[in-house]
Amino acid sequence: MTTVRRATDGDLDSLVGMGRAMHAESPAYRDTPYDERKVREVYQQLKGTLLTEAGCSFVAEDDGEIVGMAVAMASQHWFNRERMVTDLVVFVRPERRGGSAFRRLVRALEQWTREQGITDLVVGISTGVHAERTAAAYAAMGFEPFSISLRKKHV
Repeated sequence: MTTVRRATDGDLDSLVGMGRAMHAESPAYRDTPYDERKVREVYQQLKGTLLTEAGCSFVAEDDGEIVGMAVAMASQHWFNRERMVTDLVVFVRPERRGGSAFRRLVRALEQWTREQGITDLVVGISTGVHAERTAAAYAAMGFEPFSISLRKKHV
């Protein structure tokens, strides 16, 4: 059975490895460098301070094996001081997709958002991998289309 828990420093190597796998799978990102040190720095930054967490990291486990991760950050809107949570990554290993890991990771993000006293959770799909299926999975969990992102490379 898949369970989700807060990531610990001991999970960092697994998070970095899954990040590398997601990066390699993504047609949107695989042609750009993957900086392992940067990933480790972001993990440390998201811990925030003893008074305020800047973000959260969760792992999904199945029989002790980490099969997915979700990382998000809290920030203020640019136009007011209200806070929102934005996902940085939600990833489930390809061979583990279709189970409960994705749904459980997203529910963990929702719970963490509520615990922070925040009511706005924004998620995105930027990898170019199964975007329609992922959007449908989010919609089934109550998420609504919110924005459109466009990209122009090599400007």
